[in-house]
Amino acid sequence: MVLRKHTVMLITMILVTTLRAGEMDIVNPYTGQTGPQPCLKLCAGTTATNGKTGTPWVYYSSNGAYVDVNMRQCGFTKTPIVTSALAGDSHHWSTSGGSSTYNPSKYGFRVYIHKDNALKQARDYNWRIDWQAIGYTC
Repeated sequence: MVLRKHTVMLITMILVTTLRAGEMDIVNPYTGQTGPQPCLKLCAGTTATNGKTGTPWVYYSSNGAYVDVNMRQCGFTKTPIVTSALAGDSHHWSTSGGSSTYNPSKYGFRVYIHKDNALKQARDYNWRIDWQAIGYTC
């Protein structure tokens, strides 16, 4: 446990040092225009609202469901580059769509999942979307 704690602290120190050194950049932003380096922000989150549970999945079809991901707290001024992953307690490995983002904007995006009885399984197995976005805040 002590070794893990020190490893996490070391990785955090390296990441903070790298970010302060200004080595983070977006090569190809959606708008075609980059922003000032000090305004570049990495923001990450999950749709789970209570530990690993609480994602507000919405019925889409008998084999589909979706969730809208809110990124307003990140404070992006332009659409960021977003990655997402479907996470959960079980059975999410055989689901498709969890890493596909739809209609990304500076405020959020949507993810559709496809699997038989998707909504029931998403709720039963605590499926959530874990995500990260990098973009400009000024």
